[in-house]
Amino acid sequence: MKEVKYCYVNGELSLVATATIGINDLALLRGYGVFDFLAVRQGAPLFLDDYLARFERSAGVLGLQLPFSSGAIREMVWSLVRINGLDQAGIRLVLTGGYSEDGYAPAVPNLVILEHDLPPRNEQLWNQGIKMISYAHQRELPEAKSINYLTGIRLLDLLKKEGATEALFHDNGWVRESARANFFIVSEQGRLVTPEKKILHGITRQRILQSAGHFIEVEVREVALEEVFAAREAFITSTTKGNLPVVQVDDHLIGDGKPGPVSRAISTLLENQIAAHISQTVQAQV
Repeated sequence: MKEVKYCYVNGELSLVATATIGINDLALLRGYGVFDFLAVRQGAPLFLDDYLARFERSAGVLGLQLPFSSGAIREMVWSLVRINGLDQAGIRLVLTGGYSEDGYAPAVPNLVILEHDLPPRNEQLWNQGIKMISYAHQRELPEAKSINYLTGIRLLDLLKKEGATEALFHDNGWVRESARANFFIVSEQGRLVTPEKKILHGITRQRILQSAGHFIEVEVREVALEEVFAAREAFITSTTKGNLPVVQVDDHLIGDGKPGPVSRAISTLLENQIAAHISQTVQAQV
């Protein structure tokens, strides 16, 4: 694993080992802030403009203003990728609530850009699929990718006890998402369905919705938990997971309890999109 030496703090390239922000930042005092996370493959930040747009939307939901333009942040990301020299990595953008004078009201935000080593996809997990447990929870301000992961982290012990990988959040029986991923099913009628409301609009989800319609009918609507139990297939989607098949929710097997053909087709679709994006990005950088 290659050491990541550099990050950006408020527009300044800094050594990770010595980079700091103040202890009176509202992110530390009140957990107030937003972030985003994107992947780097073959030295190219994937779908960077889409992630920057969502980062700015998240900031707006919390009433925070980016201290730099999207163009400037884009240049910082590319600079970090080049100087750290990782072919495969993750980029984390963090916008904090700033140094609050009274410990409560937001101030001028701090912007931190970090790079992490990103391990390859767990092929064994993908081939087997995962178990989820349903959990009644509605994320606060779900359209913002906030730094608040209280419920997801608190559930880690329960997930381990139940032999599950993720919790499937639902709001009075209406499926939403997991702590770190969007959720899809292939319905009994053979349609690809994903929840519409009260969720974070994931970039991987967006890419699937834009392209999957050429081989399967797609619906974006409310999804009842009972419909999940009767589904032919299910999977979760995120930047790090791609699409990860779900073969069990609670005590209910999904379909035949194995990853299905639509999940495999979606995986191929996503990989083809990534390959095309890398090719276009490399050509644009030449």
